[in-house]
Amino acid sequence: KLVIQKLLTMKTLKIVGIVVLALLAILGIVIVMQPSEAHIKRSIVINAPASSIFPEISNYKNFVVWSPWSKMDPGVKQTFEGTDATVGSKMTWDGPKTGKGSQWIEQIEKGKRVRSGMSFEGFEGTSYSEFILEPTTDGTTVTWTYEGQNDGFAGKAMWVVMGAMLSGQYDLGLKDLKQLVESKPAQ
Repeated sequence: KLVIQKLLTMKTLKIVGIVVLALLAILGIVIVMQPSEAHIKRSIVINAPASSIFPEISNYKNFVVWSPWSKMDPGVKQTFEGTDATVGSKMTWDGPKTGKGSQWIEQIEKGKRVRSGMSFEGFEGTSYSEFILEPTTDGTTVTWTYEGQNDGFAGKAMWVVMGAMLSGQYDLGLKDLKQLVESKPAQ
């Protein structure tokens, strides 16, 4: 009986080992297959003109009201520099959940688009975020994009988690922006 138990235990351990190795191999393949250029694009239609939406996306003091990260990290400390809603205006944050980073406006087309650069402490390089406003029959389509680098195996591995999480946060942010803008009196 003891010999049979040992053989069953060895066989079970061998099967578990094979399964673990197979899962690690699949995870490795998933990581390697990630793009070296990260990209997210999310859109929502807001029943309002672009003129009602633009102040919420072009001014960092307004952005933090509906930003998903402000809700995720209520302990975050934000500072603002420069003239609101202009090229060069900057927001810096430091929070227990969101970490440290900064965001600054690089390009702005009044009523149409805002492109920001972003840096995160502990990560090299600059990422970019853009809001694009397009009139539709039902109001305005707001598109929010993210672009960044997934450098090396570690960067691609992090993107497996961060890409899904960031996509969800963009969706939440756009829903909150829609609710905020549509709850205000029409301009």
